[in-house]
Order: sequence, then C-alpha cells, then structure tokens
Amino acid sequence: MVCVAAVMGCDARSVRDFFVGEPGNLLALLPKNARLDLLDYYDNDQIVFASNNLGSGTSLLKVEGDFLSLRMSDSKSLQMLLVPARDTVIAVIETFETPALDSKISFYDADWNPIEKPEKLFKMPTLADFFHKEVGKAERAELLAKLPFEMISLNFEDGRLVARHSLKEFLGSKEFAPFEGKLQPTLIYTLKGKKWQLNK
Repeated sequence: MVCVAAVMGCDARSVRDFFVGEPGNLLALLPKNARLDLLDYYDNDQIVFASNNLGSGTSLLKVEGDFLSLRMSDSKSLQMLLVPARDTVIAVIETFETPALDSKISFYDADWNPIEKPEKLFKMPTLADFFHKEVGKAERAELLAKLPFEMISLNFEDGRLVARHSLKEFLGSKEFAPFEGKLQPTLIYTLKGKKWQLNK
C-alpha cells in the first residue's frame, strides 16, 4: 500500500520501531510495554484494548507496510506513516471527535524531533479549499463568515492523503443547508517527492 521509507543500512527501522520508541510526546498515555502488547496481540490476529494511563483502552487497528493506525480512546484516533524520503520522515495524524471529526498533522525526523517548516511537506487545507470553482468569492466569504470553526479530518488511504470536511456533522442539517452542493466532499493529495500535492 505504502512505499518503504528510505532509511538506509543497518539503521533501518520500521513503523513498529518508531511506534514503540516514540518518547512520549504523542503517546504519553500509552506506556512502552502496552505498545509492545498491542503489537503482539495484533500479530496474533487479535484486536484488543490495552490499558492506557487514563484507565481507558487503546486498540491497534492496522499495521501494514509503513502505516500504523490506533484508536487511542473513545474520542481520539492516531495514524502514523513513514514518508519515503532521503531521510526518515514520520507523519502523524491525530483526529479528535467533538463529535464532528477534526484533525491535525505533524511531521518528525527519525529522532522524533518536529520537522522545521512542515508546510513544505503539506499545507493543511481550509474550508475555502473545498468550494466548487463556480461558487464566487463573495458567496464563499458570506458562507465562511457563518462558521465559528472549520472542522476538517485527514486520513492516509491507499498511499494518498485524504481531507474531508465535517461541516454537516458539526452544524447539523438545517445550518448546513446554505452550503449544500457547494462543497467538494474530499480533497485528495498524492505524495510527489517529499510533498503532498493536491490532485487537480
């Protein structure tokens, strides 16, 4: 599904290694032993909940190639992807349910240091990017002025990065009505080099 990350020589590490070795900034609630247990259960075809430091459960949903997906809690999920590059880049999507879905994406090097200027790898879309081309600027501005928040979720799917707006779930059907038919449901990005570029 996803290309193998270009981590060279004897230092090559898999997404499993980075998952277990994450220093606790992203996975502070999930101790190392719990992460190892999740991998063991997954390898034995069991999707189970491992106890986290909040006393609730975290489940490992998928490990495939350089991709890993977790259900951190009832209201949060996490995806991790090793991005093919000369140097290892770890992309992490955190998605929160409020109850509408809202995501943020972060990029790290092999030592889990944040990548400088992450916008060079991916520019997070805004709701304005979802409008169909025929919707004029004035109408877009009028509609966007009605919004207190922009709810946009991200997912790695089949080697692509897919953005979806959660506006209808956030606003409800009545409040969403002025936006009906004026927004694309998804924006799809393909990795070209080290950058995720929007499919036109």
